[in-house]
Amino acid sequence: MKRSLLVWSGLVFAIVMAGTACGQEITEKEPGLYVTREIRANVTMGPHKRLVIRSAIRLSGSLNITTEKSNSVTLAYTKRARADSKAKGIDYIDLIAVSLDQMADHTRLEMRAPNPAPWDKEDEAGIVVADLVVPTDAVVGIDASGFDVSAVGPLHSLVVQPSLGKVEAHKVTAKLDVTTANQRILLEEIAGDISAATTNASIVATNIACPGNAARFRNEGGDIKITGLTGAVNAKNSYGRIDLNDFRPQGEPSFVRGNSAPVIVEIRSMRDGRLVITNQFEDIEVTVPDSISANFSLAVDEDGAIETTNLRFKTDLVEKDRLNLRTGNGDAEISGSIRGKGRIYVRGVKAD
Repeated sequence: MKRSLLVWSGLVFAIVMAGTACGQEITEKEPGLYVTREIRANVTMGPHKRLVIRSAIRLSGSLNITTEKSNSVTLAYTKRARADSKAKGIDYIDLIAVSLDQMADHTRLEMRAPNPAPWDKEDEAGIVVADLVVPTDAVVGIDASGFDVSAVGPLHSLVVQPSLGKVEAHKVTAKLDVTTANQRILLEEIAGDISAATTNASIVATNIACPGNAARFRNEGGDIKITGLTGAVNAKNSYGRIDLNDFRPQGEPSFVRGNSAPVIVEIRSMRDGRLVITNQFEDIEVTVPDSISANFSLAVDEDGAIETTNLRFKTDLVEKDRLNLRTGNGDAEISGSIRGKGRIYVRGVKAD
């Protein structure tokens, strides 16, 4: 009887394991990377259009979000594992759970794994690669620190909690708040309340509109490049360039602060308002329309210099390390200052 029971138990265990492996249809996509077939899910989203995405800390992967005119969220994903054997890869994949549920006031995508996870070696990982289609103008919040995020709207808002993944966002209309570290941020056609921060990687932003609060950009050890910004900006960087091109200051004052790398600002138009540019140990270059009406207040340290070209102006103060001048009626205010060695260049160009 005992022997029969042991044989039966062993047979059941073998059937369960085979069923798990077969059900998952796990294949070795490349040496050491094991992948399930694509798994799909769909839920109807309520009128709130709010999607919350959460992941276990030890999971990594990618989230690709697109939109369509519908009232549902569609999910297609694969579970993956990096491991030194297929048996271990299957074990790891079996420990990853993905669920898409409709809650009272939001839709929730949750990706779960044990804590601590068994993939504790550098060359091991539990991975989810997910594609999501959400309703146009949805509100998306992401707390998934190990994931790269790519979102193409129109989305009403996108908030990415502090992360270690790359972030790309296109067409966000009301709010964007993304924070990552050691990974790039790429933004295009973003409007509203905007905040983006990273370290040791670039922030690249194109076609930014912030008529209310100033758009906030923070970096350390990487460049900030913004092309086509209308509104106000508050940009701060250390040990990386700041390039602000096709800038149309409007609304509240703008502040651009650098440290140990060049700051380059090209103003396309500025009717009034205030722009403050500061830097340490590097140059400031400002290009303005030659027809601009502004007061300029420029200051450098003893080893610095100030140079202005292609502008018709009146001087209010001329000193070795300070220059105050006015063009037109002085409707706008532009100030620039440098601590430590560095030069300020102000150049006028023909307006379009």
